[in-house]
Amino acid sequence: MLLGLGCLGILGCAGSTREAQPPHRHWAPSYVFGIWGKAELDARDDCPTSGAADVFIGPTWQTILVSVGTLGMYTPREVRIRCRAEP
Repeated sequence: MLLGLGCLGILGCAGSTREAQPPHRHWAPSYVFGIWGKAELDARDDCPTSGAADVFIGPTWQTILVSVGTLGMYTPREVRIRCRAEP
């Protein structure tokens, strides 16, 4: 029993002391079902000192609704950029 409580105590103390930064969100425009259009984003604009930890590019439910609402003529993709934690 003491071993189980000791393990729970150790696991309960594990974790990050830094707060997770919310990602920066952008919409990258494209047209005609994503065939036409080009978007350029620079991660250094959002994370100038620490750099990007991860980047997601793809559809979300909001961008899908917009695509359906415009019958595929405007097909945006969401770009999420999460910055690295500052040292």
